[in-house]
Amino acid sequence: MSGIIPQRLIDVVKTFNDFGVQIYGIDCTLYVPTNLTALEPNDIYTSPADVVFKTHYNVPVWIEWFVKDLHRLRKLGVFAENEAPIVARFKNVPEVTINSYIKLKSQYIPGTFDTDEFEVVDVLMKNMYDNEIYRYFKLAPRRRKSS
Repeated sequence: MSGIIPQRLIDVVKTFNDFGVQIYGIDCTLYVPTNLTALEPNDIYTSPADVVFKTHYNVPVWIEWFVKDLHRLRKLGVFAENEAPIVARFKNVPEVTINSYIKLKSQYIPGTFDTDEFEVVDVLMKNMYDNEIYRYFKLAPRRRKSS
């Protein structure tokens, strides 16, 4: 750590992030994968059924369904052409990773999606020097095998 910004100040700003997500977010059920490291050596032979998830209930998430400000998206590292990206923020705890997914109540989902499950497909770090304060995630509708 460089010491330019004291750790106590970073902790306070992280608390502001948690507070904002708690106030403006909507509750969801969060599923975080727990065995991705164990599956990695057999990556080509694994199926989605092999992934084990830890379930967190009533986790607030702040979702921006259609981010249309291209300048803001480029600052986040998202280059979208024909898609309207879904960007989300969670609290700092529990830790959200790629391949995590959320399940929302249907009343909060815009009419353009035919699913209530959205997967974290990318981590978008913003304004990081030697500590990360805000972490955005790019979400996509979760794909399911049709039966």
